[in-house]
Amino acid sequence: MTAPPRIPWASLEAKLDEQWQPGEHVTIVAPTGHGKTHLALTVAERSRYILVLATKRKDPLVSELAAKGYEIVPSPDGILWTETEPVNPRIVVWPQPPDKAGAGARTAILQHQLREVLDYADKTGGWTIVADETMFLHDNLRLERELNMVWYQGRTQGLSLIALAQRPARVPRLAFSQATYLFIGKYADKRDIDALRDISSAIPREVIVAGIASLSKERHEFLFVDTVRDEVAIVVAPPR
Repeated sequence: MTAPPRIPWASLEAKLDEQWQPGEHVTIVAPTGHGKTHLALTVAERSRYILVLATKRKDPLVSELAAKGYEIVPSPDGILWTETEPVNPRIVVWPQPPDKAGAGARTAILQHQLREVLDYADKTGGWTIVADETMFLHDNLRLERELNMVWYQGRTQGLSLIALAQRPARVPRLAFSQATYLFIGKYADKRDIDALRDISSAIPREVIVAGIASLSKERHEFLFVDTVRDEVAIVVAPPR
């Protein structure tokens, strides 16, 4: 099997600048340490408004984004607007349950706050949402309805979702079927490979398999798939 061509990040970046439209979704699946979050933010930062969902009790990413000028708020109530647009176009929503809250109470608070965030984003429109822990939102916080709403109806609101996950086998099929662009990391597990079989009917499965097999995790390579134009390439994640 012949692997897809390797292209420089600058070429892919130019493609995204030209073609990616508000309301189109991106899904990034790769094992831990592959550079998913950095890739997601690099892609998101070509958007007008960015909304990052943070769920961890302690998250160094939040400090990193604060240093880059993102505003950190605990709920959508903290997002200030002029008459027509947010005062700060780059927001991290980081709910803060009490330190002494048990697991059940913490889950309930996160569920409530992030459900409000997703509903808010749907009402206001125009955001690119970065979901760093998509499966936690979907499975643990039971926000399937809200995520599905974005995947299905985001185009009408100019609402894009950049969904990150570690295992293709656990990702909802909508994350693949509704995404315009996919970035896939190195996998060997048959269940993960099989989960990618329906990405695009026009792309032969053996092309996807060969591409994934030839990736280098050490180089932070991703298989890039444009599901609309049926294009496949291997790209190195952008440098930090």
